[in-house]
Order: sequence, then C-alpha cells, then structure tokens
Amino acid sequence: MKRVTDPQVLEQAHRDYMQSRILTAHPTEIVEMLYQVAIDNLKEAIEQLKAGDRFARSRAVTKAQSAVHELTVSLDHSVNAPFTRTLADLYQYVLTQITMGHSRQSEREFRDALSILTTLGAAWTEVRKQVCEQNQSMAEAEPEQAAGAAPSASPYDQPVSAVGSRDWSC
Repeated sequence: MKRVTDPQVLEQAHRDYMQSRILTAHPTEIVEMLYQVAIDNLKEAIEQLKAGDRFARSRAVTKAQSAVHELTVSLDHSVNAPFTRTLADLYQYVLTQITMGHSRQSEREFRDALSILTTLGAAWTEVRKQVCEQNQSMAEAEPEQAAGAAPSASPYDQPVSAVGSRDWSC
C-alpha cells in the first residue's frame, strides 16, 4: 500500500473529513467540538508562549477566540434567559482573559480562560451523552409504536422522509 506524504493532500483530506464530521454531527456534538477547539488552541497558545513563537501563539489565540465567539452566538436567549445570560457573561470573560493573556504574554490569564472552558466543556459532554441516550431510547421505541399504529386516513399524516435531510439522532 502506497502512503500519501504530500502535505497538501493530507491537509485537504483532513479538511474534508472535518467538514463531513461537522455536517453530520448532532447540534450537541458541534458545541462539544467548539469547546474542544477552544481548549486545544488555548493549550497551544500556552505552549507557544513558553516557546516564544509569537506568530504561532497569535494563530492559536485567534482560533480559540473564534470558537468562543461561535459558542456565544449559538446561545438561544429565548429558552432560558438567566442561564444563557450567565453563559454569555462567562464567554465574554473568557474572551477578555484570552486577549489579556495574549497582549500581556501572561500564562495566568490563558489558564484562567482554559479552566472555565474545561469545566464548561466537561459539563457539555455530559449533556451530549444524556441527549444521545435519550434520542437512542426514543428511536428504539418508535418501531414498536409504528407496528401497533392504525393506518392513516390522510396521506398528510404519513411521516415525511426527505432525501438528503439531516439525521439529528446521535
């Protein structure tokens, strides 16, 4: 078997894989991915701070900030305004700490932001697991319910199965 070693080919394959993973992911998985991107890049920023590579640190900081911005704009304030407001405030604090850590070249601020994101990310992982378990239980119950269902009088009562629609189950 021939190994592909061309960096551009490998990079494109990785981008294609990530795009596919994101497009097929459950919304809770996407949030989990955003937390992981922010956490991984903050760790990278700390390493680059220690190494003295300003350009690499700046790149990692930008990626971490972008992930936190995505988390912020994904909040639905109509669901539970006090909770989402608290999360928005935490995200803003994290962004401030990242910016201060970068501008002051301070590991402490980076670690403050990392601590918050790690805690929130771990909590979100548990939420995702519960949602996926709940979706799995519901999916297993549906065939049993469908088997005992009476035939529908209207074609509009039949479930719609659109080609290319997203599967939101985990």
